[in-house]
Amino acid sequence: MISSNQMETDYVFSGESECKAAVLGHPISHSLSPALHRVVFEEFGLRCSYSAIDVTEDQLPQFMERLDRTWVGLSLTMPLKVKVLELVGIHDELVTLTQSANTVYRAKSGDLALTNTDVFGMQNALLESGLHKVDRVLIIGSGATARSAVIAVRNLGAQFIRVQARNKNSRQKIVDLINSVGAQASSGEIDLSESSEFDLVVSTLPQGAIPAHGVSLGENTGASLMDVSYSPWPSVLARSWPNDQIVSGKEMLLWQATRQVELFYGVSAPVNLMRMALEGS
Repeated sequence: MISSNQMETDYVFSGESECKAAVLGHPISHSLSPALHRVVFEEFGLRCSYSAIDVTEDQLPQFMERLDRTWVGLSLTMPLKVKVLELVGIHDELVTLTQSANTVYRAKSGDLALTNTDVFGMQNALLESGLHKVDRVLIIGSGATARSAVIAVRNLGAQFIRVQARNKNSRQKIVDLINSVGAQASSGEIDLSESSEFDLVVSTLPQGAIPAHGVSLGENTGASLMDVSYSPWPSVLARSWPNDQIVSGKEMLLWQATRQVELFYGVSAPVNLMRMALEGS
């Protein structure tokens, strides 16, 4: 198993001081992360703020340069999960392996550091849904989130992982990652009719990438589905899925955020309160 629990920090945020955190991405208005973090402030009486800020890849370097010590963390969405690797030198094995970071936090030195909590988020969402072991997995997409999905399903026992994506070069990078973690791999164009051949299908595509009509699934598809796209929910793919074995991207969002809460603010994540806040958003 590839650990998704390697984040260690001696840096302790003092709850008596003010702090800032935010989720960055482009676009970002749909993000539900602020609701998750703000309920933590209320629970622990923290004098903190957490906002959603629209930042492009080109704008990210300047944004990072302006961060002072009141900033305790950043949540990153597309398209920033790769760009940030050029800007922050401290990172863990998961970041190296996936070449993706969705979290900026303060290391024990107080310097900014990177980790990937998406792996934990996916893995725990699947475990909570009752999927404790998988063998054959189909991953749709070949970006940063797809790379995290490879590690998450490999940790759940996946022996064969197929990646489907439009870009041949990016597909090959995913195949190389799959092989490097000891699983068999194949790749091809997006073809959801193959879904019946798998235990689990993980879609990492953004909302709108799958057309509202014409979703062709394999006959008698018994595979479970995880769709990381959660806004709006249910997604096009979730609405088309022939069984109720569906894991929402909201669950992934919840669990990856619990790790960020622990890193940013030094408190144990109030999972039930965070889930209620998410359901009410």
